[in-house]
Amino acid sequence: MPKFSTIAFFSLVTAVSVALTGCVGVPTSSEVQTGPLINEQDGVQYEIVASGPVAGSTQEQILTDFMNAVRSPARDYSVAREFLTGAMSEGWNPAASATVLERDKLPTIAPALDENALTYSFSAQAVIDERGVYSELPSPVSQTLAFAFEKVNGEWRISTAPPGIVLTLRGFEVSFEEQVLYYFDPSFAYLIPDTRWFAVRESSQARAIQALLAADSAWVQQGVVLTAFPPSTTLGTTSSLTSGRAVVDLSSEALAANNVARDRMRQQLSATLHTPIVVLTVEGRELQDSSSGQNAAVIEPGSAGPLVVGTGDEFGFSTSDGLSAITELSDIVTSAGATTAALSTDRLSAVYRAADGGAYFASVGVAPRLVDSRPGLVAPSLDPFRFVWSAQRSSATSLTTFAVDGTEHPLQTSLPADAQIVSLDVSRDGARLLVYLSTPSGPQLLVYGIVRQQGNVPVQLVEPVSLPVRSGTAIDAAWVGSSSVATLTGDDGSVEVTAYNLGGPSQDLGDVDGATQLVTTGSNTDGLRVLADGEVWRPQGSQAWVQTGLDASFLAAQQ
Repeated sequence: MPKFSTIAFFSLVTAVSVALTGCVGVPTSSEVQTGPLINEQDGVQYEIVASGPVAGSTQEQILTDFMNAVRSPARDYSVAREFLTGAMSEGWNPAASATVLERDKLPTIAPALDENALTYSFSAQAVIDERGVYSELPSPVSQTLAFAFEKVNGEWRISTAPPGIVLTLRGFEVSFEEQVLYYFDPSFAYLIPDTRWFAVRESSQARAIQALLAADSAWVQQGVVLTAFPPSTTLGTTSSLTSGRAVVDLSSEALAANNVARDRMRQQLSATLHTPIVVLTVEGRELQDSSSGQNAAVIEPGSAGPLVVGTGDEFGFSTSDGLSAITELSDIVTSAGATTAALSTDRLSAVYRAADGGAYFASVGVAPRLVDSRPGLVAPSLDPFRFVWSAQRSSATSLTTFAVDGTEHPLQTSLPADAQIVSLDVSRDGARLLVYLSTPSGPQLLVYGIVRQQGNVPVQLVEPVSLPVRSGTAIDAAWVGSSSVATLTGDDGSVEVTAYNLGGPSQDLGDVDGATQLVTTGSNTDGLRVLADGEVWRPQGSQAWVQTGLDASFLAAQQ
């Protein structure tokens, strides 16, 4: 996905929602039926019910109530459209964008210069574009929108309204739902998440499939991730979803897929819909369901094992009985005087920065090899295809990769020349690189898509996703799961821990004074571990941290 453009955002943003009163939730239910794909209904699902216009309302009251009504997306925002004139209702596009207001800052309504017009001013903290892509702004931005009114049958109605909607944070939470789309990495070993947000309505599952088929992510277009669906494939008209089984009807373009591609299409849909059984049809006729013999792709690769630490004298898994050695790697890492380490998925290989400052690769049964001897290296990273990622802290443009035999594979990147690299970490699926930078204008937190050529050799980093990192001193960053990362940022003597959802809101996880490193042992923030003044800390509650009782010199990243 490309960098978020504030200018592009405000060209899309429009109608707004106070969303403080006037809407309630009532339970609804639905039976599975033939037709456009509908949501699975397990138990009670809530629908926001809004109130229509009140007779005799002023222009200001009509605008206020309209903003409340946009919290209800049911029947294509039918209640909100009651506040518009007939012509405006037909032309208004609420799906153009959704803006999330800054927390605890109320919007204001004021008269405009034109007669029968009002302005609506607010402070925005995030935007969801027409594709459902959520982008959090680095800092809140003020915006003012204009609305015009005219009387219809003696009652005020909105005659001019910009496209899109604006919601409070609470309004966003109740009227939008997260939907994760899945695409393949080029090796087809992993399914890579692409998080979207869609308004809660009967057709949200259909919209998710339509978005999956559209494959409109920049990372798809640039070859970072792949889709198994033939080009121009669209969703048909006879789909259904029941508990554990989905029937997905596709256009005739899907007939071009062979058995391997069809199997992969089912994997993408199964992961996206959280449904184990997927039946594909084309214009109502079932596609042949023969096994391709392909291994299923991994959806959420997670570290298998406890925390890995180095103490100076030991290196291994932390257990209740002390440190447990990791085959012969423990002796290799310890004898090298390593100050950082990253462990492979199979626990048979490791990359580490030794006491001499060099980056080494070690594997069971093979002598350690120096792969990068440049001075001033940051902690190297090891990807699942056994390529070592290494850079000098002093210059972000020094980033490069090495095969385990020491052969360098230079990268084409857009990393800023005036930035220092604080940390770099390849995701467990090998498709993305997390880079934490220190720049003259402050820290930058970037997630790059990795383009690979034959043999999974990394050759290029595409345009990154820039996350709204806190101001302060960049200390460390790490992957939390396939869709989230976390940072340590120094600010006025304390160190803040923050989690960032790639395509979702950020979360403050509290402070750990003296923190210098963080890693994860799982796929969510509960698995985060922070090293501070030689002691390991773990999260307890939303913003509290407690000591684990474990001492360490460094924590090892795990693929």
